[in-house]
Amino acid sequence: MTENTHFKTLVNEWLNSKQPMITASTHANFVLIAENHLIPYFGKQRIGSITEAEVQDYILLLFREGRMDKTGGLTVKTIRDIVLVLRLSFLYAYKEKAIPLLNWDLIEYPKDDGPHRVIALSKDDEQQLIQSIYFNLNRKTAGILIALFTGVRIGELCGLQMKDISLADSTISVNKTVQRIYNKRKGLSYINIGSPKTTSSERTIPFPSLLGNIIKKFYTDTPNHFFLTGKSKPTEPRTYRQFFSRFLKRNNLPKVKFHEIRHTFAVRAIEIPEFDIKSLSEILGHKNVSFTLNVYGRANLKQKIKCMNLLNDLL
Repeated sequence: MTENTHFKTLVNEWLNSKQPMITASTHANFVLIAENHLIPYFGKQRIGSITEAEVQDYILLLFREGRMDKTGGLTVKTIRDIVLVLRLSFLYAYKEKAIPLLNWDLIEYPKDDGPHRVIALSKDDEQQLIQSIYFNLNRKTAGILIALFTGVRIGELCGLQMKDISLADSTISVNKTVQRIYNKRKGLSYINIGSPKTTSSERTIPFPSLLGNIIKKFYTDTPNHFFLTGKSKPTEPRTYRQFFSRFLKRNNLPKVKFHEIRHTFAVRAIEIPEFDIKSLSEILGHKNVSFTLNVYGRANLKQKIKCMNLLNDLL
């Protein structure tokens, strides 16, 4: 590899070198970014000719008109994900002594729209959902309860097996996730059962005793059976999302995404003064407490009002 190497050659070589060191889903995502965004723009350029100014121009182009469907620009988060692949591939070329290291401190991003509002069910809507589940209790609806009272992600829920559930300790062990991975180059997709999102996502979560009574109804002694199916084959997140949407519609419940069940768990936990933020962060599988606070800290207005009213005693 030299400075005259085309970017397409570089990014493909880097992707091949990274494959054994990252999860299948991360690799597939990197390939998708390279094929959909980076190669069409930089592919035929020689890597030694690409400058910080050109990367900056590319970021602004993505912000204005980067969508694949040609309907506008991409979010700042998506742009950062794309540029991360560009940056890592250039770092690989630098380590191979093909090019000097670009000064990424010169690169700026458009102003973000600010923190995205966390969407969660109200207490009334949550109670209606729980009541509907009790009236239609089965493995799949019990899965909604597990997510609602443990905050697990949908892929983690789909990957939950009997051997991951301890009825004696009232805990579940999150150690895998189910994903459908799309291989852009082969034009096909497949189900992958792999490790969770991050190392901090591998965790043991205690569950409330009342939830334990529900879990017992569908627990079997076959360790490799998946909880949601009761069989040795899991359901995939896409299929379970479709079930969840139909369940909400059938019971005249507010239309929400399944991930908002996880948000609901976190918001309810924050509303309980005794539920400390560190415990919540670890239960959610976040990398640190700061991340949990950034996402959910501003969600609990009622608690803030309660705290501020404590100052009335001083007046």
